[in-house]
Amino acid sequence: MTKKIKEIVYGIGGFDESKPDNNVVETLYYTAAELTEIAEAEAKATAKAALLTQLGITAEQAKLLLS
Repeated sequence: MTKKIKEIVYGIGGFDESKPDNNVVETLYYTAAELTEIAEAEAKATAKAALLTQLGITAEQAKLLLS
């Protein structure tokens, strides 16, 4: 499984091509648990969008119906 970058931390002055590694101090990666959580949230959002499309209503209209 490939790593997915979560955040890149640069040193003082930010990105700088003239410094080693373009002044990157640290690269943070998502954990397996975080990637699973993201995938589940995306699947849930896709299913919700498909249901709204099938019903022919917008997310705002659904909120009004449920409130």
